Amino acid sequence: MRPLLLTMILAAGIAGAGYAQGGFVQSAGASIGYNVFDKDGKTFVNPAPDVTGSPFYKDDWRLGQLILNDNRKYDSVRVRLNLSSQEVHILDRNNTEIALARGYIKEVLWPHYSETRFQNGFPPVDNQEATSFYAVLSEGKRWLLQSIRKVITERKDDLSGEVSREYTTYEDDYIYDGKTMLRVKKDKAFLLAALNDKKELVTSFIDSHKLKIKSAGEVKQVVDYYNMLP
Repeated sequence: MRPLLLTMILAAGIAGAGYAQGGFVQSAGASIGYNVFDKDGKTFVNPAPDVTGSPFYKDDWRLGQLILNDNRKYDSVRVRLNLSSQEVHILDRNNTEIALARGYIKEVLWPHYSETRFQNGFPPVDNQEATSFYAVLSEGKRWLLQSIRKVITERKDDLSGEVSREYTTYEDDYIYDGKTMLRVKKDKAFLLAALNDKKELVTSFIDSHKLKIKSAGEVKQVVDYYNMLP
């Protein structure tokens, strides 16, 4: 579809639900009229209506905060995240769903619903690109990132031969040290190698808490501890 010029109102004096029907609301609250974003965007049309399930992180529209790739911030945006296309979707003032170009939005978060924050801009790894979003699980000297991807898979009924398609979710965790993305292995040796500059302290923490490093929660617990160390 031909790229459209996205026009969205930035307004103040928000009442009731806390957002403007026009789309973006300037976080500083100053009324500056109209702002035109000269960036590719397109009215969203579901490309796979016959696929069971949803490509979105959450199906419902939620008020979130967007941080653009030039670090401008906008609050109270009606937004949802497409984990199949890795695109951010918003509603314009006419309740038209717009899919923004990959890479235009750097961060998405929903502070009124959860602390989950999605961010891109990390080095390409495996099948993920620099524009791929990750859920930020821990941030500091080492980042713990979760890649959540929804991929269309096909299933064939052996009896009828009928083929059905559905969205399948794949998740992988990574540790990022500012340069390199390491896919997480849920074992003690991997974690100690990834956090080797504080190996003795991390070992003591794992042993004293009797952690087996067999779950994502335990990996996060250790990385959170590491990021608290001076």
